[in-house]
Order: sequence, then C-alpha cells, then structure tokens
Amino acid sequence: MKTSEQLLLSKLENEFLEDAINELNEQYLIIQIFYDKSVHSQDSHLILNLEHKNDVDKIKQKHWIKKAYSEYKVHIHLFYNTQLHYKFDLGHPFVEFYCKPSALIYQNEQYGNHLLIDRNWKKFNKKFENYRERFYHDHDMLLSQTREFIKVGSFVSVFLSYEKVFKYDLEYLENLYTGSSSDSNNLHERIYHLLPYAPEIQKYFVKQNGKEYHLISLLEKAKRSAREDELMYDNEFFEAIGIAEESLFSMIEIRLDQLKKQIKKSPRDIAIPNKISSVLADHNDKIIDKAVKTIIKLESTEEVYLFHKATYGNNIIYYLLIIAQNVSNEKLKEKQYYLKSKAGKQYDFVLISHDRNWIQQHLYKYQNFFANIIQGKNRIYASSPYHPEPHWESPHHLHQDLDCYYKSAKGNGLQFLSMVGNENDNQQGIPFLFALFFLSFCRTYIFVKLCYMPNYLSFQSLWQLCLYANPDMISYQHLYNGFLLKLIPTLEYHKFLRHKFTCLDKEVIDHMKVIVEKLMNDLDELVKEEGLIDKIEKVF
Repeated sequence: MKTSEQLLLSKLENEFLEDAINELNEQYLIIQIFYDKSVHSQDSHLILNLEHKNDVDKIKQKHWIKKAYSEYKVHIHLFYNTQLHYKFDLGHPFVEFYCKPSALIYQNEQYGNHLLIDRNWKKFNKKFENYRERFYHDHDMLLSQTREFIKVGSFVSVFLSYEKVFKYDLEYLENLYTGSSSDSNNLHERIYHLLPYAPEIQKYFVKQNGKEYHLISLLEKAKRSAREDELMYDNEFFEAIGIAEESLFSMIEIRLDQLKKQIKKSPRDIAIPNKISSVLADHNDKIIDKAVKTIIKLESTEEVYLFHKATYGNNIIYYLLIIAQNVSNEKLKEKQYYLKSKAGKQYDFVLISHDRNWIQQHLYKYQNFFANIIQGKNRIYASSPYHPEPHWESPHHLHQDLDCYYKSAKGNGLQFLSMVGNENDNQQGIPFLFALFFLSFCRTYIFVKLCYMPNYLSFQSLWQLCLYANPDMISYQHLYNGFLLKLIPTLEYHKFLRHKFTCLDKEVIDHMKVIVEKLMNDLDELVKEEGLIDKIEKVF
C-alpha cells in the first residue's frame, strides 16, 4: 500500500534519514517508527514497523541502510507488524526496550493494530523470565549432548555438536542486539555482522583473514570430515572452542541483564560505558612511551607487549612483541634503528612482529613462547579493547623438529673450524662462515631454549634473544675485552658476497675460533640437557 503523506520527522535531527524514510513512505506502508537516540558514545537505533514481510526483505537490500550506520552511527531495524506483535507477546526484551512509547516518533493513524507497550513492570518481568528460561533450557540440552560426545571421544561429533551450540548462541545474540536473527547459515558472516552491535565478540575469535575466523573454520573442517568419512585430529582445540562458547553464553547473560535493567529505568538513567583508552598501561617509562608512539605508526598495529627488560651495566634492552599486519623484516629493522637513534646509545630494542593469524597457525610449535608473552601484565598498547587472545591448544604437546636445525648449526661450526685449522693462510670466506654459524647457532639456541624460531632478524637482535633465553651468556660479550660485542655489528656486512680479498689478523681468527668452539659446546650441552637428541655423536 502506497502513501504520499510527507512524514514529520524533526526528532531525528538528521536530514539524510528524513529523506530516506520519506522516500520509503512513497512506496511502502510505514505503520510506526521508533527512535532511540544515542547518549554520548552509544549508537542510535531506528525501528521501522511495516505492513508486509516482503516489504522488509526488499528494504533490507537498500544502500542507505548501511550508510546510516557507517556515517551516522544509526542502526536500522526492520519488522513487519505481525512479527513485532509476536515478539512483544513472547516478552522479547529488545522490542520491550526499543519500542517503548517514549521512543515513538511516528504512527500512521489510518492503520489499526499499532504496537502499544502499556503493561506494567510485573507483567513484563514474568514474560521476560519465561523468555530467559527457554534460552537456558535449550542451551543446556545442546551442551549436554556435546559433553557426551567428548566423553566417548567422538571427535567429529564434538565439533558438529559445538556448531549447533554456536548457531544457537549467535541466534540469541542477534535477537538481543538487533531484534531478529540472521537468515545466513554462515557463522563467519553472523559473527562479523554482530561486530557493530557487540564489538566485544571479536575478543573470542581469532581472525584468519578479513571476515573468517579460525575456530569456525575448524567446525567447517569437521563437517567435511564427516561427509568424507575422514579422521580429524584437532581435538587440542576442544578447550578453546569450549572457552569461546562460554564467552558467547556470558555475552547473552550480560545482554539479558543489561536490557532488563534498562527497561526498568528511564532512558536518562542508562549508564554509558566509559571510553577505553588505546594505551592500556602506564609504566612511567618515557623511553617506552616514545617507542610505542613510533611503533603504532606501523600499518595495522593491533597490540604491543613488553615481555622483558634487561640491564647490563649502563645499557638497557627492551624486548617487544608487536602484533600487526604485513610487517616485513626490513620494516622492523628500520623501526629498530630509528628507535635506537631517538632513545640514545645506552638503549636497545628487540622487536618481534607477527600477525595474529600467523601466531594462531604456529601454536603447535611456539605456544610456550607466546603464552608467556601474550598476557595482560605485559600489554602496553592495544588499538582496541576487543582483540582476542590466541585459541591456546589444550593439551599442548611440545613439537620441536630439532634435527635439521641442529645439524645445520653444527655443520656450519665444523666447516668454520676446518677452514681456520688449515695452515695455508687462506682467510678468504672466514668472516662469511663465522656469520653463517653465528646466525644458525642463535636461531637453534633460541628454538631449543624458548620454543620459538625467530625470523631472520639482525644479528644483534638474535644475540639479545639468546641473552633473554640465558642471561649467563653475557660472559661471551666480555671475552677478549668485548670482542664479540664489537664483532656482531660487522656480521651483517659479511652475510653477502664482497668480491674482494680478505685479510684478518691471526688474533682475530683465534678469537673467532674460541667463540665458535664455546658456542658449539653450549649448544651440545643444551640439546643433551633437554633430551632432544640422545646421541649427539651419531649426528656427525
């Protein structure tokens, strides 16, 4: 049914929305309009009550619906009249709160059967408790089935059962935040579309790309395994999936309580959450403050963790993990050199950077390392309060494929010793072989000691990570009046071919030889101590 009546919507105080609604009014019958205006930082909500379901389906596709939120922070909610009355009869808290008489800004008087919320608190509360109890009852039924599958070790069935629980939880969250549930079966999409209403949901799901989430992909993988009758071995994530589901359940409980309290109060009494500052910790350290300001200029920096601070004499080293997108080694080195130049010679920085999905995908090898770092006490910056922690594996089985790394480091050391043991005074390639050994030693030592294989960082950063792993190694820096400390900066130069004649003092070569022998011995002892290679002598 069309109408040409021009609606008077001055209460909207938004010309864009007024024009859009008046245009709708020329094509569809609008029965009622409710408007819950934002207070301070909250989003506004505009509810349109229309005559037919088909009208709602058509209007949902219009571009201005998205623009209303992206530019004006106004959520548009569309209902057809019988649907709105049905939800009201069920005691739906979204309808009770957002469609209250004080929010009504337009009503088509020529149309009967308006929604009018005039019941008292006692009547609503009874309906609300029934609404809440239905959720708890059905949720418990679904979850009890999941627990049975866990008991009998039916792994694929556990994932499939959890998918049902997730769908149920997301449907309730959608209803509580938008008044209706999504038509989509794609859980990735449903989580993504909830973000404007409940941004905290992103705390519980690690993204694997722009609009897809790691745990949801595991549920989809279970579906494929069931169809293709394949085994699935990702049961280490049962606990992570359980934690995510508990978090969704908690969000539903909080939202139910929030709506109940808001309905009982007048709109002016609604508490507005304080804005959360992006900088989460104040360490009273001006150097760290400057470092954070520099680091966050990196593209898409999400979080920064200060996981260690070491003092050696007058020198201070800060160890930082940066969670960010697309940070190359070269960009990381540039930031490191810039920080050092700005802070002063006595300060140094070890910068490690990975994106969140890379960390998630490599937990099977590096969980021990990241679990010690990614903690609230270490976080010094976050671009949002809603970044998720990784979904930790539980139980986590340490995976260290050491054989290849150890053989490489050991072989490089032996090759160096073989060359310097040759008495023909040919020093060509000695600095290159030393650099190759030192690089492979540091990465292998860090891998064994910290359960982490760093990217090809600078020699300085790799050595400082070795010191983080074992502070006693500082003794090598004092060997021969700080020979190693002076040598390390030159190793970057020797990584590449320099087509020129090499001439080294015998004393320098002897110092290099002693350091290689000592570091090789340390690596052997560490590997034996960790029980990672029982018979080292068999390796070579």
